[in-house]
Amino acid sequence: MKSKLLWVLLGGTVLLSAAFLLLNFRVAVSSTQASKLVFTTDSGDNLLTPRQGNDKISMVLVGEGPLASALQKALTEQMDEAGIGEIELMQELEPGYQNPVLVVKVRRPNPIWTPFFAMSEAPIHAGYASNGDMTFMKAAETTHTSVAGPDHSVLTMYAEYEVNDRSLGLISRAGYHEFLADYLAQEIVTALKDLYRG
Repeated sequence: MKSKLLWVLLGGTVLLSAAFLLLNFRVAVSSTQASKLVFTTDSGDNLLTPRQGNDKISMVLVGEGPLASALQKALTEQMDEAGIGEIELMQELEPGYQNPVLVVKVRRPNPIWTPFFAMSEAPIHAGYASNGDMTFMKAAETTHTSVAGPDHSVLTMYAEYEVNDRSLGLISRAGYHEFLADYLAQEIVTALKDLYRG
């Protein structure tokens, strides 16, 4: 009898562990803050969105792991909902693209995750150029100075974000990465919308 009960408990533990590792859910209370540094060019009275000028925006996501994958999905969905543009995913980081381009670099986060408590510091760098020329981003990452170029019709944005989060509740691993990705995507999309509002 004890042996059977032990096997039942062991099986239940395995199933519960698999659920937290493989399924996507989050019922939690979170304290989330983002420190950010954002440089943009002045768009003046330009109230257009990229979609009005070009149907596609190239997006390059540099980084690996579950947070990078979740962020790619969240950005694609949120940019489409915001009417910013149709995303064309690019595999390689290049100096220039035919379309406006958004480059997002996901640094390796330092998460602590358990099914009942999670915390993370997630650093992200993002750059955008309406003319598809991303050569300014390397200089912006190094100098943290203005990203304005000689052509004032070109809109550029460079941003660094570091999200600090503590979450308490029932949190699957995938659900936690999705939560962080949605938060970061919202920050990036807001910066792009502000860029075009001027």
